[in-house]
Parts: sequence; structure tokens; C-alpha cells
Amino acid sequence: MKLKRVIYELYEVDLASLHDHVGWHEIDREIYLEFDNGDRKYFSWCSNPVQYSVGIQDHRFNVNEPDHVIDASDWCLWRTLIGSEVEFISHDESHQILEIRGQKQSVYLSSQEQGTWLSDVLHVSDTLPEFGS
Repeated sequence: MKLKRVIYELYEVDLASLHDHVGWHEIDREIYLEFDNGDRKYFSWCSNPVQYSVGIQDHRFNVNEPDHVIDASDWCLWRTLIGSEVEFISHDESHQILEIRGQKQSVYLSSQEQGTWLSDVLHVSDTLPEFGS
């Protein structure tokens, strides 16, 4: 399966944080990846296997409709993953860091807020965060 698009499902408060930082941002809600066969994978902070880990599943984490839906496929952070096969790699037992690895680059999802770990946000970055720092 090749990645077709990257969609952010956001709360109103998430909009301001998206363009303030180059190379990373944080959202309170979720992201989904859509593949060329129509499958979707959703990513958000969750409570399994530990509180405030990064989760992945085939359906929304939040049952309520998002305030905003944004196609981020053309953003610098995601652009080189589009059209590629990607794999999901957990970097630690508590699932605080999840790598979405493509052929040319990776995007990292982690459960930290401005460097504080075990938070109820999804930190999206172009570099591998160091857990515990």
C-alpha cells in the first residue's frame, strides 16, 4: 500500500499551533493516513499500553466530528512520504515514539508537549525525539 494523503482532524485550538514551528508541531486531536487502496490508519495519544502513549488504529480515536479537517499531504513534513510505502516502527516499549518511515524520510509521532513527556497531545516532528529528555 502506498500513502495517498495525510489528513489532520483538529480542534479549533489546534489551528494556531500548526504554522508556528518549522520541523514540528503539536495537536490535541488526531491524524489519519489514507492509502491508495482506501485503507486508513488513525494516530493520536491514547491510554494503551500506558497512559499518554501514541496509538494507531483503523478508526477514529475521537467519536465527535472535528472542528477542522486539513489535508497536510503537501506540507514539507509529509510531502516525500506521499506515493511511498510506509512502515510504522515503535521506538520504545511504552509507545511514546512512533516512526512513520518512508523510503526517503521519516515523520515521528510522540506523546510530548514542548518537551514534557507523557502528555495528552500528539507531537509531530521531522527528527527522532529522545524519550525521557
